[in-house]
Amino acid sequence: MDNRCLTCHSKTVDLLIDKFNLQGEVAGDFSSEVNHLLTNCKHLSNPYLALLIHRLAKKKIQNDDLYREEKKHANSILNSQYKKWVAFVNENDESLHIAAKLAVVGNIVDYGAHSVPTNIPAKIEELLALDFALDDRDEMFAEIEKAESVLYLGDNAGEIVFDKLFIQHLNHPNLTYVVRGNPIINDVTLEDAEQVGMQDVCRVISNGHDAPSTLVDNCSEEFQELYTKAAVVISKGQGNFEGLLNEKKESLYFMLMAKCDIMAEMLGVNKGDLIITKKQEGSLWHLK
Repeated sequence: MDNRCLTCHSKTVDLLIDKFNLQGEVAGDFSSEVNHLLTNCKHLSNPYLALLIHRLAKKKIQNDDLYREEKKHANSILNSQYKKWVAFVNENDESLHIAAKLAVVGNIVDYGAHSVPTNIPAKIEELLALDFALDDRDEMFAEIEKAESVLYLGDNAGEIVFDKLFIQHLNHPNLTYVVRGNPIINDVTLEDAEQVGMQDVCRVISNGHDAPSTLVDNCSEEFQELYTKAAVVISKGQGNFEGLLNEKKESLYFMLMAKCDIMAEMLGVNKGDLIITKKQEGSLWHLK
């Protein structure tokens, strides 16, 4: 595992200690147990390590949803502007392209990557000026149009508002949106999907697992069956990218912002770049 990943996990611990004002023995035990994990579990994937760290945090803090208020805030503030964004997309000559871009730009709302801006709407508008570093939108749209079924793997709260808008413009009759099985960081759950009305535009299911990623073998049988049968899979965000980068699934598309140097280096882009790319057979993506 890259030492920069260990640094990021340690930063997460420090932020949780500060967020919940952990003191004395509780803070010390939490830090010590995480350090033990990071020292002895380097063979595990980053998403799985993040899962173990946050399960431990929930136990120490006695809180099953560590970012509940942040999620509600992000959903609320972006959902309140939904009509504005719908109008913005509809006024564009390439509405489907701009809806996809908004979905990727929304990936900035990520507490796991420590990338949440103070003013979320202002940052979204700023990022819309960027061009894509990797852009397989046309190929993805063409495959979706022909696909019998599409599986859309959600990532973060707030961001889900733009997922909904994009899904509306895709207008596919058999698209399923997937959320996490239980709260983890600010990743989307059934509660978030309900808050923004995702069920009004497509089917919504839980993947049955609480990793901040999609670890297929750990997910529910329902999810695994849908994943296997899906003609096209859309994977949102860095967490899902990390969990699926070695998958051999055909027609697997990654939509994300590169929010750390390691992800940027793997993809051959710069930190902060916007990406929609198809997983190609033989891709050399891997984490050290």
